[in-house]
Amino acid sequence: MTQSVNRAAETLMFVGVRPRSVSEVADRLGVHATTALRILHALHGWRLLDRRPDGAYSLGAAVMELGQRALESIDIRDVALPFMRDLNQATGETVHLAILTNGHVVYIEKIESQHPVRMYSRIGFIAPLHCTGVAKAILAQLPPAEQAALIDATDLTEYTQHTLTSPDALRADLELTRARGFAVDEQEHELGIRCVAAPIMHADGRAAGSLSVSAPGMRVSKRKLADFVTPLLQAVRGAAAELGRSAD
Repeated sequence: MTQSVNRAAETLMFVGVRPRSVSEVADRLGVHATTALRILHALHGWRLLDRRPDGAYSLGAAVMELGQRALESIDIRDVALPFMRDLNQATGETVHLAILTNGHVVYIEKIESQHPVRMYSRIGFIAPLHCTGVAKAILAQLPPAEQAALIDATDLTEYTQHTLTSPDALRADLELTRARGFAVDEQEHELGIRCVAAPIMHADGRAAGSLSVSAPGMRVSKRKLADFVTPLLQAVRGAAAELGRSAD
């Protein structure tokens, strides 16, 4: 029973990245295609997966419903939102809030840029751990063993020529991130998009989440991006203080 649950959970996380075929799921789980198909059918029956016309499987409506219920129960959104608004006003750019959950960093809130040209992103999107500011800001704060386990489990996909695709390069970047207190995504996930992010810290030293400011490179240079660091750090410190008070 435990093995079946683990396989179903791994299937959901695997399909959550992008639609997958039966053979892809079978390869991922290390099982025969008929076993993978039984798992996919069961998840489809619970509306956790949808079957596309091409035969591939994607996340279903029930996942979205559960995700929304989970988001509604997360207090950090209410705590961080006023500071996100302030950060958006100070920079004029898109502000994201993300958290680490089940080994994945997920966007749970967003305030759009004040400019006509905006970046594409959505609440509920899983941020790649190795090439997004929100993820690196959290990853840099994890205990060494937990950080190492996540790096080992991360598929270091090359999204652009700027993506960090080796564990050593990622670890070096995380050390720099921790030392300076913020992460930088210099077009690592998406060409033309720059981002700076910082963790919202609990009083016990854990990262409750992270905030980021993202902007198109045609509008924001590296130098201009650096100007966002001060209001970003003010926002995460303010949110951390309120989070601590909320927990009292």
